[in-house]
Formats: sequence, structure tokens, C-alpha cells
Amino acid sequence: MTPLPLQDAGLQALIEQYAGYGPLAASFLVNLLATFGDKGQLVVVTLASRYDAKKVFAGSMTAFGLWSALEVLFGQAVLSVVPAGVMTLLTGGLFLLFGLWTAKSALDRARVDREESSGLALGDGGLDAGLTGRLLPDAVLARMGAHGGVLTSFVFIMFAEFGDKTQLLTINLSITYPDAPVSVFLGVMAALALRTSVDAVIGERVERFLPTMLIEAAAAVVFLAFGLLVLGVVPAWVLLVTLAAVVLALVGWVLRERLAD
Repeated sequence: MTPLPLQDAGLQALIEQYAGYGPLAASFLVNLLATFGDKGQLVVVTLASRYDAKKVFAGSMTAFGLWSALEVLFGQAVLSVVPAGVMTLLTGGLFLLFGLWTAKSALDRARVDREESSGLALGDGGLDAGLTGRLLPDAVLARMGAHGGVLTSFVFIMFAEFGDKTQLLTINLSITYPDAPVSVFLGVMAALALRTSVDAVIGERVERFLPTMLIEAAAAVVFLAFGLLVLGVVPAWVLLVTLAAVVLALVGWVLRERLAD
């Protein structure tokens, strides 16, 4: 089969490798193998370190499900709905905006911790939704506080997945198995559910070992680096170095606290 313009030859070769297992099994296996380490995973892990893992899972899977259904139904046409340049600006801008808000939240929390340690009586210093400061009306922020993890995860995955490897893979699968859209959808969703649940649990476990302020600072750095990468300001290796530095810093903090105990 000759790849169509938006098909990926590497992904298509992997699909053909497992095609003998049928559309359901092939969709599950190929998605699980080909999308390991993509930005959707990192988004889920990072968000789950700040929000309830079940809410992150629910929001992420809703977005994954919506995209997967569109990809299976409309194939490559889904990528032509929004101009690539517009989506790049929206995605990069969203990551930068959330990174800045998260950084402000970390700074506010650090200030509150310092003042509380000095005996000053202060308020809570932030909002559970992660949108700290008073950028939105209190009524809106209050509603976001209850569902912030679900809404934030949904929005981020919806933007992050546009044109991503996961989306291209589903399109390739839908073209390879044009007569089995339901099997392709179920196989892709099963793989995404397994991967997303593991990612959410990993993110939630991080919260048990690290203070919220440190998690917010790390998340801010990651989201800012993602935003700059999407906008083409920095190359991919800068993101990799940033991620490695963040992981090493967090591991170093945990080890230092363990040794101090």
C-alpha cells in the first residue's frame, strides 16, 4: 500500500507487522508500542501530579475518545479542519499560558509558606484548579476548583494531540482497516486507557513524595519548555535536557530529604 500524503511510512510499517492479528488486536498493540513517550503521556503525568488522578484520567480519555472517533470516521480530513499554523499557535500558547499560571501558583505558595512559618495569618494562597490569582471571576474559579482536573486535562489533550503521533497512527489504522472502524476504535481506546491509567497513577504517586510547591515549579518548567518547542523557539533537544534536569532535581530533593530523616 502506498502511503497517502498524511500517512507516516514508519507507522504504516509497524501496522503491517501486526496486521495478521486483526484490526482490534493490531490497533491495540501498535498504539501501545508506537506512542510510548509521546507528549500526551507527559501531559497526563504532569497534570496527575497536581490534580486527582481519576479526574485527569476522565478528562484525558474524553479527549482521546473524541479525537479517536473523529480520526476513525473522517481519516485524514480531520487534520485539514484547522490550519496547522493556527493550531500550532493555539497549542504553544496554551502550554505557555498554563506554564506561567503554574509558575505564579508556585511562587504564591512559596510566599505563603514563608509567611506562615513566620507566624503570619494568611489565606489559602491559591486555588485547587491551578488558575491562581484573580484572573477570572470568583464564581468561575469556584466551579473550576471542583472540576479543574477534568477540564484542564480535556483541554490540554485536545490541543496536544492535534497532528501528534497518536492521531496519525489512528488515521493510518482507519485507512488500513476501512471495513472495521469499530474494532480500530476499540483497540485504540483500550491501549490509550491502559497507558493513561498508568501515567495518571505515576503522576499521583509523585505528589506523595514531593511538596506541592515543588511539583508546581517543575510542572511550570515542563509546560513552558513544551510551549517553546511547539512554537519552534527551541529545538527538541532543549526539551529533553529540560526534562532530564527536572527529573534529576526532583530525585535529588527526595534523596536529600530521605538522608536528612
